[in-house]
Amino acid sequence: MICAVIVAGGSGSRMQAPEKKQYLHLSGLPLLCHTLMAFDRCADFDQICLVVPGEDLEKCKTDVLAPLSLAHDIQLVAGGKRRQESVLNGLNSLKAKSGIVMIHDGVRPFVRSSLIERCLKGVQATGACIPAIPATDTLKQVDANGVIVGTVERQTIRLAQTPQTFSIELIRRAHHDAARNNFVATDDASVAEKFGASVIVVPGDPDNIKITTPHDLIVAQAIFKRWGMMQQDSLEFHLT
Repeated sequence: MICAVIVAGGSGSRMQAPEKKQYLHLSGLPLLCHTLMAFDRCADFDQICLVVPGEDLEKCKTDVLAPLSLAHDIQLVAGGKRRQESVLNGLNSLKAKSGIVMIHDGVRPFVRSSLIERCLKGVQATGACIPAIPATDTLKQVDANGVIVGTVERQTIRLAQTPQTFSIELIRRAHHDAARNNFVATDDASVAEKFGASVIVVPGDPDNIKITTPHDLIVAQAIFKRWGMMQQDSLEFHLT
């Protein structure tokens, strides 16, 4: 089986908006709608799980799922206090004991079908695969006082994206192991690495941005407009 866990359990404090970032509108629809539509266009998925704050389950039914006509049934799952707990809740909700799972940030709405396909191919090698893009800026390491202590060789640095893709058995065991040992990481690849997995990197997509700040939302609007003009990987609305 091929499953997707779309994680949108955060509060979005860095957005400095009255509403959580996953519900902010992009071209008339909440960001989460665009993300769900991107995954819904891929017929390979057997199960798509959407993890949101427990208090938002009803809101998601009415504001996110109700306006859409999707080919897949979306399973809503209550998230935890931290992203890692939300991912584990999503993994535990999967019907399959084996197969492939993609874990994706709900506020990355510009995930192309071609990127999903690359990850599904890449995961076959070791059971763990992530998309990433090269670092283009010079990277500086600083101390607690903001003083530069070194320059990082950027040729070997990659900026991680999602969907991060894994064998279901591997990432489930890794997350349970992390929970037992109080290991906290910023992404699922780090959890898999801690568990001993070899994580393959495939080329990411510069457009596959994570919308976290007000500036990101402005960039997202520009990307949306450009995609429409180019007529590539169209974000066609599935409205009822």
